[in-house]
Amino acid sequence: MTKLLDILITSYKHPEYLDECLQSLATQTWQGFNVHIIDDSPGNPVQPVIDKWRAQGMVIEFSQNEQNIGGIECLDIMYRRTHSDYVMWLHHDDILWPQFLEKLLCEGLLQHPECGLGYSLYQRKTGDQIQPDTGVYRPALSTGPHSVVHHLCITNWIICSFAILKRSALDEVGAIQRHVLRDQLIGLPTSAYPDQYMCARVATRGPAYVLDEPQGYYRIHASNATNRTGGELRRITESVRTYDYIFDDHNIFDKATRYLAKANAHGRLLSDVGVIQAMLQMIQASEVGQELRPMAKELLIATHQALAPLIYDDASRGRPFVTPRPHLDELARLVQQL
Repeated sequence: MTKLLDILITSYKHPEYLDECLQSLATQTWQGFNVHIIDDSPGNPVQPVIDKWRAQGMVIEFSQNEQNIGGIECLDIMYRRTHSDYVMWLHHDDILWPQFLEKLLCEGLLQHPECGLGYSLYQRKTGDQIQPDTGVYRPALSTGPHSVVHHLCITNWIICSFAILKRSALDEVGAIQRHVLRDQLIGLPTSAYPDQYMCARVATRGPAYVLDEPQGYYRIHASNATNRTGGELRRITESVRTYDYIFDDHNIFDKATRYLAKANAHGRLLSDVGVIQAMLQMIQASEVGQELRPMAKELLIATHQALAPLIYDDASRGRPFVTPRPHLDELARLVQQL
């Protein structure tokens, strides 16, 4: 029987985490999915976990790598083997709550076929400690369909473990291969954030279904991708490269989106001038400004739309807005004058 969703799990060491992850799939209130796992840790430490869940009736397609090839390569292999209408990339160390698939896919994406992706919020889990927030900049969006492509030019808050993508939309924008080829071109083990780049591409094909509530735990530990990137002082470099990818993709992103990504990289990551000021400087510049001034209103509207709902999602700080209201009000007045 054909299932509606392929769940692609990339596994790397820590069989105890994979066991918890599969437990969270076994308890889903909606079960119309296939499970595919590639373990990327030579030595096969997770085979006992696979055997355990197979014995309990879970159908798992499992492959073991003899050499480490990286998560994005594993994802691409599984993606090209599968064909369901919807797909999600689940990290083996994350945990889904029982109603995640029912709420995000059945009550969300299937009711809104115009959406190319959907995501839920999540909580952070470090050891036994739970932080009731995402701990990142994110747009405060209500449950339902929203355009998110401009927000993804500013910040990366969608964790792939809590996102579901429509395969047809992802295929239209190069699927996983687009990132694999960029990795090969750069020649680095990590080059840009694949979840942000993937979601941004799909977000050009329609709105995202937002589930404005946490539906699982994102685990933070010494060997996961976020910690490794930060520990190796590559976080900013990889962020800038992600926005460079967006800027380079002329055939996917429109000009306003591409220059918004460039203004963010320049104003927020490569200097302290801020996104709004960076965009204004670009519009007024002697060279690139000649191209941008005719579309100044479109660029400033995109900047306002991207920044206005952004909060810092830290419960202990009250989830403050990122951009001061006076700055946004001044930007809105400038837009009205154009």
